Amino acid sequence: MKRIGKPAVAVLLLILLGGCWDRTELNDLAVVTALALDMGENNQIRTTIQVIIPQNQGAGGMMGGGGTGGGAARRTTIRSEQGSNIADALSKLQRKMPRKLFWGQCKIFVFSETLAKAGIREQFDFLVRHPQPRERAYMFVSKGLAAEALELFPPIERSSAEVMRKLSDLQIGIRVTLEQLSQMLKGEARSAMLPLIYILPKAVSAEPYQTIPYIFGTAIFKKDKMVGEISEKVTRGVMWIKNEIKEYTVTYKIGKEEGFVSLKPVKARVRMIPEMDGNQWRMTIKVYTEGDLVQNGTVLDPMDPNLLKSMEESFANDVTERIRLALREAQERLKVDMFGFATEYYRKYPKQWEAVKDHWDDTFPDVKVKVEVEAHILRPGLINTPGGMPEEEVTKQ
Repeated sequence: MKRIGKPAVAVLLLILLGGCWDRTELNDLAVVTALALDMGENNQIRTTIQVIIPQNQGAGGMMGGGGTGGGAARRTTIRSEQGSNIADALSKLQRKMPRKLFWGQCKIFVFSETLAKAGIREQFDFLVRHPQPRERAYMFVSKGLAAEALELFPPIERSSAEVMRKLSDLQIGIRVTLEQLSQMLKGEARSAMLPLIYILPKAVSAEPYQTIPYIFGTAIFKKDKMVGEISEKVTRGVMWIKNEIKEYTVTYKIGKEEGFVSLKPVKARVRMIPEMDGNQWRMTIKVYTEGDLVQNGTVLDPMDPNLLKSMEESFANDVTERIRLALREAQERLKVDMFGFATEYYRKYPKQWEAVKDHWDDTFPDVKVKVEVEAHILRPGLINTPGGMPEEEVTKQ
């Protein structure tokens, strides 16, 4: 038995050591960085992928760029195809690619505005069902064709996909991943938000397509369809309510004083407290926020306790107005619960929620919202009085 056992173990170890027989070489893969989805002809879906050009990844200072006559070598290229659905379009696209499509580095998915308004349910089903798309990939809606955002050649970053990823990481607007969008669409409110992207006009001296996409505003979804959009200013109010304000700059006026005051970084903690008063649904939004003074365009001395209190009150009023603006847009114009009120009521009042969940769209506009903001200015910066102003001209209490 010993003589039989030792060869058997040796054969087994040899089998286990042969673990590289089915490997795929990097040279055989087409690394996809972004996917754009547009409406095609005859109600088909047009898919556009952005693919890395391997030989140009180390060519930061090389000239050429595919016959453009100058500039850095292009590091990405795009390919498009249309089909009955995404899977069909991508299978046709694979026939035109000499390498196997690899989705491990795809961190950007872009829907066109036209497609978003028609509904994204079928496209979203592919993204969450297929095993290769990343759950942490960022989601966007483009003004105009989604493919146009992938055709750009940024002057600094390696690709337009990298630009969109880094802008999202800065949290200058709404940031939504594939996983978060799934949770939104399955949530109690059945609503969602995605950042809107535009194409930045290129500089006069730039080459064709040498510009970037940028985030400006937010697309609002009811179920799987885009029903409207909100401005950048309203988006800030939504971010306050959703407790997504981080490292933000706030600029505001103080009463009738000339000039503006700017605070950065502004941080906040937000609580939503749902309440029931008979048949009246109420929500209290409590905000605690603080920031450092980085620019004082007024003549007020922030080191004076009374004047500092006045600055803080104006800060609180500005935040309150931003939140009120977002509430008006959501309750009066769009009638979409983009704040997650439904989830808060479901958690605290499950029985009452069961009675209204099927017609929450009719109940949400009538919710009475109370906003309480506590704001503080922590530091005046490196100087005390307004810079470049004689002491006798500075206003003190």
